[in-house]
Amino acid sequence: MKTSLSPAVRAAGLALMVLAFGCDSAPERHPRTTQRVVLSAESEAPDVPMEVISAIEVVLPPGPQGSAGYAWEISSNNVAVLEQMGPMKPAPSADASVSPGAAVSFYALKPGKSVLRFVLVRPGEAEAIPAAKCEVTVRVSD
Repeated sequence: MKTSLSPAVRAAGLALMVLAFGCDSAPERHPRTTQRVVLSAESEAPDVPMEVISAIEVVLPPGPQGSAGYAWEISSNNVAVLEQMGPMKPAPSADASVSPGAAVSFYALKPGKSVLRFVLVRPGEAEAIPAAKCEVTVRVSD
């Protein structure tokens, strides 16, 4: 005996397929310009002005001696102003006793201010004490 699915069950199945196959990709961003900012754990970075529809690439330094196994993480960002464009990319390191530097890019969505804070911590530790910190304030205008 052949059974037929009700229209409601068929609609629910179709909705699940649509959600599963095409709704989890982020929009591809094409910034007009990209500026590069190299941060240092020892000195404060000046504010960075930028315009909407542009990008900023933040370059983080290698960690201090003995920081092998640590990784840079973002601890602060105003996501309404700056959108992260992809995962943080570790830089190649010649010294195995220190954590590598890293780079990450952000896209300016709208005018405003975002304070980007980065901490160098051991991944997976719930209450980690940072081995280093970096910060830069980004001011986005029209």
